Amino acid sequence: MRHRPQLCSYYWREDQLVGNLGDALAPLLLKAMGYDLVSQVEARSTILNPGRCLFVIGSLLTEFVLARSRGPVDIWGCGWRGARLPPAMVASMRVYAVRGPHTVAGLGLPANTPLGDPALLLPRLAPRPIPVHGRTIVIPHFHRAKLMPIARRCRLTGCDELVSTLVLQAQGMRHPGWLKQLLSLSKAWAGLGLRVSTPWATIERIAGADFVLTGSLHGAILAQAYGVPWAAYGDGYIDAPSKWLDWAAYLGIQIEFVTTLAAGQQWWQAEGRRGAVRDLAPLLEAFPYPLPTIDCSAPIADDMALDSRKVPCLAGGS
Repeated sequence: MRHRPQLCSYYWREDQLVGNLGDALAPLLLKAMGYDLVSQVEARSTILNPGRCLFVIGSLLTEFVLARSRGPVDIWGCGWRGARLPPAMVASMRVYAVRGPHTVAGLGLPANTPLGDPALLLPRLAPRPIPVHGRTIVIPHFHRAKLMPIARRCRLTGCDELVSTLVLQAQGMRHPGWLKQLLSLSKAWAGLGLRVSTPWATIERIAGADFVLTGSLHGAILAQAYGVPWAAYGDGYIDAPSKWLDWAAYLGIQIEFVTTLAAGQQWWQAEGRRGAVRDLAPLLEAFPYPLPTIDCSAPIADDMALDSRKVPCLAGGS
């Protein structure tokens, strides 16, 4: 069996059973590009970037995250959260691409730095049939998923269905505490109706929707990538407004946070639909490692060992 080349990389909650959708796109993207992601803890000398760590996706450009990296960092498509970094820390990074123009300005990067969130490449790198369900969906932020019963949130927003950014990660079963996380999921399912799924199943619910009202930035980015109308959702908490402004500046629109589907659809018609994804070729060409031949006809597997038929809280649907 031919093994994929490996890259040392990092993303938030990489070792947990329950990950966050946007961050969990990192291994999917790398696999679609011909690589397996290896964590800094697991990295061996056989990886292609020994002594370095590739940051692929997410709002990881913070002093807190970068200071905890075990080696020098390569940046491809990440974004900032609104806080400037020490000049020495910026100088130590190799920056190949970032999410948007505010990240460029905020970190003092060259004006010609390639822009774009790598999640925008997913339909191109990993094409697969998308079941179109035509429902309107609301996506609360990761930290707000358990705020209220699902039925209540759908009534308040006017959406047909809630899609959670809490996603399952098979590698989390190798680490202590996974049973506790599974128990917490079961309680959330029983008490709130909250269901979680694999990253690809969640992507498909977003890509097959009629409209996406999202408190998750990558809910908006994925909707944009798959041609689904969307609006930014505020339920009393907005995680890092600066990253939303960066995304809006990339698209060339003004962002507005709304609380209902009706308001979101109005914003989309007046402003959101004007947003345009820039040429993605410079982003892809800026990837700092060789791109092996990619078989775009083969779907990328979920690699999820849990059987959703045996654990009710893992099932899909509304």
